[in-house]
Amino acid sequence: MADDARHEMRARKAAGARQLAGRFLAGLTAGLFLIAAPALAQETTAPLEEEPAAQAQTAPAAPPAEEAIEAPAETPPETPAGAAEADGAAQPAETPAAAESEAEPPQAPAGEAEAEPAETDAPAQSAETEEAAETAEEVPEYLDIKRSAEEMPEPVRRTWRALRAAASSGDIEQLRPLIEAQQTPPAFAFDKVGDPVEYLKALSGDAEGREILAILLEVLDAGFLHVDRGTPNEMYLWPYYARYPLDRLSPEQIVELFTLITAGDWQDIQSYGAYIFFRLGIDPDGRWHFFLAGD
Repeated sequence: MADDARHEMRARKAAGARQLAGRFLAGLTAGLFLIAAPALAQETTAPLEEEPAAQAQTAPAAPPAEEAIEAPAETPPETPAGAAEADGAAQPAETPAAAESEAEPPQAPAGEAEAEPAETDAPAQSAETEEAAETAEEVPEYLDIKRSAEEMPEPVRRTWRALRAAASSGDIEQLRPLIEAQQTPPAFAFDKVGDPVEYLKALSGDAEGREILAILLEVLDAGFLHVDRGTPNEMYLWPYYARYPLDRLSPEQIVELFTLITAGDWQDIQSYGAYIFFRLGIDPDGRWHFFLAGD
C-alpha cells in the first residue's frame, strides 16, 4: 500500500513537473516570439523596402534601352535634303540625282517618245482637217475667191493654159482648134451663132478681133470661183465678180474690176444690179462651156 502511495505521489509530481515544464516552455516560446517578432517583421518588410531601392538601382539601366528605341525617331527622314545633311560629304552625288528624279518625271526611251506623238498627232490632224472642211463648206462660194493656177484641178488648168496661150498669140484663129475640140461647142451668146470665131471677131472693136482676145486674157487672169459644187452645173467661173454681190465690193475690188471693164460698163452693171460683162466657165473635167456677156 505504501509503495502504491509512493508511486502515485511520484506520478503526480511527475505530471506536475511536466505541466510546469510545459508552461515554462510555452512561456519561453511566447517570450522568444515576442522578442523575435520585431526582427521577423523587419526581415519580412526589408525585401519590400529593398525592392524600390533595387528598382531604383536598376532603373538607370533602362535609359539605354529607351535610347535605343527612340534613336530611330531622332534620325531625320530620308529626304534628299535630310540624306545630304546626315551623310555630309560622303555621298555628294546622291542628292542631285534624287533632286533631278523628283524635279523631272522619268523620260521614256527615244523610240517610245517618237512613237507616242505619232499616235496622238494623227487624231489631232484628222480633227483639224475635218474642221477645215466644215469651215470651207460654211463659207459662201462667192467669198472663196481663188487666184492661182495651183488651185485648179489638172484638167481645168490644162484648158485654162491653152486658152491663155491662144489669147496671148494675137491671132483669134488660135481659138478655133480649142472650140472644135469640145464635145459640145462653147456658148458665145444666149442665141445660136454661126461661125464662133467670126462672131467673136465681130464683137471686137478692131477687125482682127484682138480687143476680144485682150478681154479674154483679162478674164482668165482675174480671180475665179468654184461654184455649184456637187451638182451637174459644177463649174470654175471667171471672173469672180460674176457671182459676187455688188454691194459687198470693197474699193480695192472695184479698182481691180476697172482693169477689166470701162466706166460705161460699170454704169451698166450698177443699173442692172449684177455683173453682165464677159465671163468664162470650165467644168472640173476641163471642158470649156462658155465665154459670153450678159445675164
